[in-house]
Amino acid sequence: MIANFLVFYVTIMLSAMMFLGIYGVVTRSNLIKKIIMLNVMTDSINLTFILIGYRLVFPVFPPIYEKHLTLSEFLDRAVDPLPQALVLTAVVIGMAMNILLTTFAIQLYRLHGTVDARDIAEIMRREKS
Repeated sequence: MIANFLVFYVTIMLSAMMFLGIYGVVTRSNLIKKIIMLNVMTDSINLTFILIGYRLVFPVFPPIYEKHLTLSEFLDRAVDPLPQALVLTAVVIGMAMNILLTTFAIQLYRLHGTVDARDIAEIMRREKS
């Protein structure tokens, strides 16, 4: 009963974090704030994947088969390793993405003196004409 309530509460909080991240990426014009909100969104999605792979039984076993367990008990209580692998891959890709986006933001600041997307678009429009 309490475990189901906690899963529901955590799911609601992760959904709120994801929508907050989407809102921040769409509405903010500062590129640094967009990068931060993109991190919030990807972290909430990664935590959702981890929650999907978790089992609500006690004791939870790591996904390593041991001889003292029966196969059915192992399958009922072992944590799913696929979401863990996907999250690990997403963290590595997210780190590379953060480095690339931060480098772009630093270069835009060096070239144009601002990290505001609207100002940069106006500068680019003036340079084009």
